Amino acid sequence: MTKGGEDEQNSRSKSAGGFSRLAGLAAAARNERERSWDFDLPTDDSPEDDSEQERRFANPPTPREALTIAAMTAAVTPAAEDALRSTTAQAVIVSVPTADWIPPLKGFFERRAFGRKWTCVARNGSDRRGHLPTVGNTEVASDLAAGRSVVGIAVVPEQVLPSTLLAAADVRVALKFEPKIIEDAIRTIYGCSSRIDRRDLTGLDIEDVVAAMRPGAGEGDVATRLAAAAKARAGEVGTGDVPVLETAVEYGHAREWALALARDMRDYRAGVLPWSAVDRGAVFFSGPGMGKSVLARSIARACESTLIVGSVGELFASSSGYLDGVIKAQRELFAKAIAAAPSILFLDEIDGLPSRDSLGPRARDWWMPIIEDFMLLLDDATSARREGVVVIGATNRISAVDPAILRPGRLERAIEIPSPDAEGILNILRFHVRGDLPEQELRSIVGLLEGFTPAEVMELVRSARRTARVDRRHLSMDDLRCAALPATTMPPAALRRVAVHEAGHVVVALACNVGTVTSVRIGGRHGAGGVTSIDFDRDDLVTRQSIERHVVGLLAGRAAEIVLLGAPSAGAGGSDRSDLALATRMLACMDLSYGLGEGGLICLGDADKAVDELRRDALARQRIDEMLRRLQTRACVIVERHRSQVVGVADALVERGFLSREEIERLLAATPVSDEPATDAARAGDPP
Repeated sequence: MTKGGEDEQNSRSKSAGGFSRLAGLAAAARNERERSWDFDLPTDDSPEDDSEQERRFANPPTPREALTIAAMTAAVTPAAEDALRSTTAQAVIVSVPTADWIPPLKGFFERRAFGRKWTCVARNGSDRRGHLPTVGNTEVASDLAAGRSVVGIAVVPEQVLPSTLLAAADVRVALKFEPKIIEDAIRTIYGCSSRIDRRDLTGLDIEDVVAAMRPGAGEGDVATRLAAAAKARAGEVGTGDVPVLETAVEYGHAREWALALARDMRDYRAGVLPWSAVDRGAVFFSGPGMGKSVLARSIARACESTLIVGSVGELFASSSGYLDGVIKAQRELFAKAIAAAPSILFLDEIDGLPSRDSLGPRARDWWMPIIEDFMLLLDDATSARREGVVVIGATNRISAVDPAILRPGRLERAIEIPSPDAEGILNILRFHVRGDLPEQELRSIVGLLEGFTPAEVMELVRSARRTARVDRRHLSMDDLRCAALPATTMPPAALRRVAVHEAGHVVVALACNVGTVTSVRIGGRHGAGGVTSIDFDRDDLVTRQSIERHVVGLLAGRAAEIVLLGAPSAGAGGSDRSDLALATRMLACMDLSYGLGEGGLICLGDADKAVDELRRDALARQRIDEMLRRLQTRACVIVERHRSQVVGVADALVERGFLSREEIERLLAATPVSDEPATDAARAGDPP
């Protein structure tokens, strides 16, 4: 062996501050817990004999120090340890699970870890100007050139550490928050360990574990406290009291995607499938109350993964709206998901991050750093740094989501959650009733709930249970029926008008073959006087004929009021979801977007832009108004032809309040309704 080789061997033997000796000395000192523990490690330039080293490490570490040492012991490979204990200056990058790990790890390196003094660059991203890859490069280069070792510590090093340090890194270490680390730290503090289940670390961080490792307790007490803390955290985003994904048919294609994800996650955990083959995420979109957050909980349970819940609104609330605070908050949210991997990160209100195309010059300066940082976090979710994290967004306004969020490699796809059909409503009822009523009886009420959202079904069952509880009895079907169809408080004249209006929708929809009328009711939700539910015909692509048939059906309620009551009411208008609003929107799209109207073949944009064009273009407004008048005339002709059927349906509605598809078919069986265009002489005439 050469002299240089002997010197290197001696140097390594003196440098006994590596993890192998540290672990041995800690084991020898576990029973001496009353004295303070020094975090320093022996150095090459100040060798110590064994008795001195025993003295230095005779006192057990604090819980925070023990966790830090255990995490580093698990993360550093033998080859990396050799490099760290080399006599030459080293550039090291350490990525930590969350920002809470940065201070103790910084202290670990500042106290001459691995036999050397380190210059620490520890950044949590909170300083918007100081924590950038462009800041600190000169200092890092000078330290390394002078022979001083530098360590960079961060949750996402590429986003906050000096780029020179990243490029010069000799060693990279990735700390993980795993049960084995907690078990090793408990063994160091208490002399023996207790098995920690991964589920008992759900939602916890290093400080939660430190809080559980109290003086005078045993290792079993720590495990118990951790389990209780995890359950307390899980109470905020619990996945237990949710529908079983396999039977949750109300979620349509979203359920199919989620079931495929659950299979892939099982194979990934088993080591059969690489992470690169697992879907990165998706965005669920729907109207309010469709159960997007409940679905996320069902998915987490099916995937046997931790659910981390956040929202764009919470990012601003938790950071007081300051730019650097928002960026720090969203990084910490992603870091929490990484620490809990495999996990599902559910981001509600994702449309709260505006599309960059919609930003004005002043707003762009403030929003762009946040949006770009968010994009980087999504990109990280597809890399090894974010392995095991599936990101799911939710929004009520998919059109407001930046298209870049949905591109492959980020959230990848947008999946609509539809209104539940009959089987979906039955499954939602089944879940909330929980066996208190026979399924066959529940089926009898499904038609009455058509058009209800999952949230409304939940509220209905809660209201029915309240009625039963007040009467001190068990839940009954009558409680559900009364909650679904409460006694109307409308005056008789208003009740009659609403019944005529809805009867017009029913008869004309059937006459024009718009679709299948599945139910009609008086006393709808959200302040509506009545609701007619129709499964529209979607066998073919949209044509001018199909649009006009649909618009005739929309105007039929107003037409019935004109024909049977002498004049229309304001019930067909007044909101962006009213009959007139929907009819106007459809005709505007036909004329200005689809190239199917009289405005030529120019496409001016989507539905929103087509409606905006009506406000600006008087000629376009005139064309659409003429179409509306002509189609209302057609609806009036059909109502007049089938006056007796409209009156019959209206009478039944006043009496019962609700008619199912079967009841409607029985009422109209004697005289079938139809639209015969050849006999509609009034189609080209003046409107009433």
